[in-house]
Amino acid sequence: MQALHLSDGTVHPAPTVVQIWEDLHNERSGYFRAFQCSGINASTGCPVIGYCSPGGSHRMIRAVVAEVRRFYPGERCYRNGREVYPPN
Repeated sequence: MQALHLSDGTVHPAPTVVQIWEDLHNERSGYFRAFQCSGINASTGCPVIGYCSPGGSHRMIRAVVAEVRRFYPGERCYRNGREVYPPN
């Protein structure tokens, strides 16, 4: 992934990682979304698929990972510090 620029001015150089977190919008309870983060255990990040874009939020983690890989083939995704659905 590319460098990560956060709203507080912090810049994390590439490579960054993708973490799968619960969607932060209350109306999307039970859904998951991919976030670009500085590391596997980071607690801040930005959505890989923007909130104003169609898609990005799914009920199943597998669907989130598949959508990430449509844009970034072979990208590794993590949840709770562990890789999920490793690429073949």
